[in-house]
Amino acid sequence: MIKKLSWGLAALSAVLLNAGVSMAQVFPVDAATTTTITSVKADIVAWGVVFIGVALTIFAYKRVKSLVH
Repeated sequence: MIKKLSWGLAALSAVLLNAGVSMAQVFPVDAATTTTITSVKADIVAWGVVFIGVALTIFAYKRVKSLVH
């Protein structure tokens, strides 16, 4: 389980680190609209934090449940 979680976190971090470059290639923009790209990157990071939090909460819940029983 931990190995799968670490692979998932590694994949998510790779996606987050490469998101700016990927978006710049798919959506070419001029200097006037770079705030949109910055906003999108911030949203992606925020969603990544949310998903990591949910995954850790589920992991912790299962761990505590197994300790209680």
